[in-house]
Amino acid sequence: MDVFESDTPSLCDRCLRELVGGRGEFYEIDIQATVDSSPPILDSPATLDRDEMDAQWGKVIEQLESTPQVDAENQVHCRRRLLLCSPCFQVWIENPAGGE
Repeated sequence: MDVFESDTPSLCDRCLRELVGGRGEFYEIDIQATVDSSPPILDSPATLDRDEMDAQWGKVIEQLESTPQVDAENQVHCRRRLLLCSPCFQVWIENPAGGE
């Protein structure tokens, strides 16, 4: 969907300046984050017997069952969309992580 198809005006996510499509005065930024897909490093799998492994998996399953679905999904993959006017984009792109 195009950013400007709705009747609601779009605003810069940083300074709240109104953005007008077609003038080339803003940037649309898509950020996708995905959890590390490397296999887990087990501290001492050889020393765990089957009952201990089952107990640990049971705890993990309990935690997942009590976590809202959207939170669980965001722990694996999330996507964010930002609209930034040109001046805000220039500041952001120099330091997107926001550190010093």
